[in-house]
Amino acid sequence: MQKTIITLSEQDKQSIMTLGRHCSDLWFHESCAVALKKKIMRILIKEIIVNLDDHAQELTFMIHWQGGCHTTFSMAKPMSGAVKYKTPEQDIDLIRNMAVRYGDKEIARVLSKLGRTTARGKRWNQTRVAYTRKLYGISAVDQAHGDPNILTLGQAVKYTGVSDTTLMKLIKKQIVSCNQIAPYAPLEIQKTDLETEPVRSILAHLKETGRLTLERVSLGRQGSLFE
Repeated sequence: MQKTIITLSEQDKQSIMTLGRHCSDLWFHESCAVALKKKIMRILIKEIIVNLDDHAQELTFMIHWQGGCHTTFSMAKPMSGAVKYKTPEQDIDLIRNMAVRYGDKEIARVLSKLGRTTARGKRWNQTRVAYTRKLYGISAVDQAHGDPNILTLGQAVKYTGVSDTTLMKLIKKQIVSCNQIAPYAPLEIQKTDLETEPVRSILAHLKETGRLTLERVSLGRQGSLFE
């Protein structure tokens, strides 16, 4: 099949040169359709070869133009969404540790209190904790099979029948031990610690007399707490 050769007029050449000078403006103009851009690319470019430098995480492009020229340029390898928006390890560890005994709402409260945000900079809430937990294969708390010996401060108040203020005084005097998974997380007290001496005697004396005595030091009348 014989090819038809079209000779450009001087006016055509000038028009093409003018388009070349304004190519960038035309390319980024809002009226320039994507389909037109693809057509231009197919006309101008013969092939593109891309090499990856794994060590430097850099991409090198070599463009072979239809006219026989070559253009080379390099750029940093773009991060994938999974890498760019990755939840910090410390937050994952906190979620993993708390999920053993606490629900997503309580975990979100602790993360927010600590000033943490999600990988995309959003405030933690119950839904986002649940999504992140599932994404990293962290099981939800099994309330039905939790450790019955571990009580939160609120549960310990109900178990002993004394106020949280009283229990905090026992904790501060190191008469009762407590644990906390993370700052702002619930205080945890072992039920067996509340059943040992001298805790039982102290609480029994308090309920009988209305006076809290620690290490033989009276801390004043608290009758209104136990009526």
